[in-house]
Order: sequence, then C-alpha cells, then structure tokens
Amino acid sequence: MGLRHQQHRLHASAHNTANAGVDQAEAVRLRTGGVQREDGGVQTQTLQAASTDALREAVVHIDSAQSFAAQARVVHTQDDLLGTLLDLEV
Repeated sequence: MGLRHQQHRLHASAHNTANAGVDQAEAVRLRTGGVQREDGGVQTQTLQAASTDALREAVVHIDSAQSFAAQARVVHTQDDLLGTLLDLEV
C-alpha cells in the first residue's frame, strides 16, 4: 500500500537527517524507491546512498508527510462511502 511506502521514505529521510553530522565513512545513508506492483500495491526498496543533501532530505520529508496525509484521507473517504452504501435501505 502507498501508506507503507511513504512511511519508509519518511523513516529514511529522518535517519539521514539525524546522521547528517556523522563522518561520511561511518554513516549509512538511505534512499527509498517504489515500484508499482501488478496487484495495485507498491514495492518499496531501501538502498544505501553515497551522501546526504540537507535540502533534498527536507523536500523528501515534506513530500512524504503530505503524500501520507493525502492517502490517509482517501482511505477515510472510502470508509465513509462504504458506510453510506451499507446504510442505504433496499
């Protein structure tokens, strides 16, 4: 599901931001990528990156948080719609 992918992206961004001051040789930088699966899900891959750019991490953090919130609203709307359909009298 897309929500889990955004959680992985946010985790990797937070990890990179927290380790920004650590020596490049010691720190493990993370990058995530997603691939659309045939069943409609998203396959998330986390890879090791060479370096961290603070501006890039800020953009990834904001993008992931906004995408997660938007997808959560979609799930909420679908739940409301299903509830309304179940409440209809036949």
